[in-house]
Amino acid sequence: MHNHSLHRQIVLFIIMVLFPFTLSASVDEELELTNAERNWLSEHPVIRLATDIAWPPFEWITDEGQYQGIAADYMHLIEKKLGIQFEVEKNKSWTEVVEAVKQRELDVFSCVAKNPQRQEYVNFTRPYLSFPMVMITSTEISYIDGIEGLKDRQVSVVEGYATHEYIASYYPTIELHLVDNSKEGLEAVSHGRAEVFIDNIATATKIIQQQGLTNLKISGEMPIRYELGMAVRNDWPELVNILQRALDSISDEQRKEIHNKWIGVRYEHGFDYELFWKSLIIFTMIVVFLYFYNRKLSREIAERKVAENAAMQACEAAAKANQAKSEFLSVMSHELRTPLTSIRGALGLLSGGKLANSPEKAQKMLRVAKENSDRLTHLINDILDIEKLLAGKMDFHKKNIVINHLIDQAVSSTQGYADHYGTHFNVESSVSDATTISADEDRLMQVISNFISNAIKYSPKGGTVRIVARRNDSKVRISVIDQGKGVPAEFNDRIFTHFSQADSSDTREKGGTGLGLAICKEIIERHGGDIGYTNLSEGGASFYFELDTSHAED
Repeated sequence: MHNHSLHRQIVLFIIMVLFPFTLSASVDEELELTNAERNWLSEHPVIRLATDIAWPPFEWITDEGQYQGIAADYMHLIEKKLGIQFEVEKNKSWTEVVEAVKQRELDVFSCVAKNPQRQEYVNFTRPYLSFPMVMITSTEISYIDGIEGLKDRQVSVVEGYATHEYIASYYPTIELHLVDNSKEGLEAVSHGRAEVFIDNIATATKIIQQQGLTNLKISGEMPIRYELGMAVRNDWPELVNILQRALDSISDEQRKEIHNKWIGVRYEHGFDYELFWKSLIIFTMIVVFLYFYNRKLSREIAERKVAENAAMQACEAAAKANQAKSEFLSVMSHELRTPLTSIRGALGLLSGGKLANSPEKAQKMLRVAKENSDRLTHLINDILDIEKLLAGKMDFHKKNIVINHLIDQAVSSTQGYADHYGTHFNVESSVSDATTISADEDRLMQVISNFISNAIKYSPKGGTVRIVARRNDSKVRISVIDQGKGVPAEFNDRIFTHFSQADSSDTREKGGTGLGLAICKEIIERHGGDIGYTNLSEGGASFYFELDTSHAED
């Protein structure tokens, strides 16, 4: 330990005393660092790097003591761009590395996921790597459907990894078996000491291949991804911006070269013509639908412009309608393109035969294609529903419906979506089981499910959505309350209008067409009821509808 400290002091002396001007001049001029940032680098020529010594293909230390992997190649590029030296910690385990950063004995994480616990002592750059998290089991275990499938299983994770902290925080009932590194976790599953090991797909695949663990397979996917960036001790805020500029300056060609170096792609021949032609038919139908629907929207916009010339007093309303339609087309184009891109990507891998020797991955790609096909179907159904409602062609089949039963059905139908976001339901009903209304059950289910889905989407992950039913004389009110930011006041007059969203940028981020609430409004008003929302003083919003119970049939 004494020799190591002495060696470090000698290196610092040489760099800081004998070559200060050479070091300063070696900073890449294209980074356009400020004088203050250049001075900071001159004062800190050696940065102590916190690494995971056993985490291929991201980073690891070889038997010869070499620092290798994806992150290592990024760090080497950053050293050259900034004219600094990363002093790599090559001996500590991951838990020891984390503690060393907390104690300021190490300065920078090279490759780490962001979470609330780590934000207490480090500041993060934006992620430069992203990989899905998967569940690895023995070949004897069938597919695990989501994180709920981990209950009552022996689950192994690496101690201190983001996955460990995520499950411990949001799913404390899952019993975890902690290991020191990914290799140990995979071997625990292979030898029957654990049923499931959770890690990112790149690391798991690499180690399985290296160790020849042929009795393992990927049996499910976690609802989170590994978004990996650098993280700096929080008393060095200057270095975060400096590192971010260096990361941003790394070209796409360099990133691709690093990726291909450590994550190989195997090409096989073969083609599933039946799947190709089925997919081509679906794709063609979607394109034809978009073409005619866009032409229809374009004609409506043109008719509105002609009407503006005839009635100046309607100019402002027509302008708002045109803007809303443009936003709708933009959002719709994005929403339809996103699942379509996923479908094409999945089909491309399948049709190219790249997964011919990996049936598990092929099945996953088929699931991706199916899930995104379902999403496209939902979007198209929304468009068709609003058209039917506006044209007065939607039929309603009314019957007596028990309020509490309707709520239970809606909660059950959205439970899977809630589980994806870690959202909990809280149902509060003061309505008796004898309380009924005369309505179309499927359409009211559509309204409540839409309210609940929106509440889940705009609440923070791990939050709670409340569903409240109250009766006042002859009326019953059903409210869905979220924990989001609420609805801005400037959108009060158009949140329930057709082809419009409260905030199109937010809609792009969260997903959706903006048609859902407009459809809900039409359905409730056709039932003779009222619909609306209120922002809550404690945060969030309450969306509700109210119907008359006196119209129930005897």
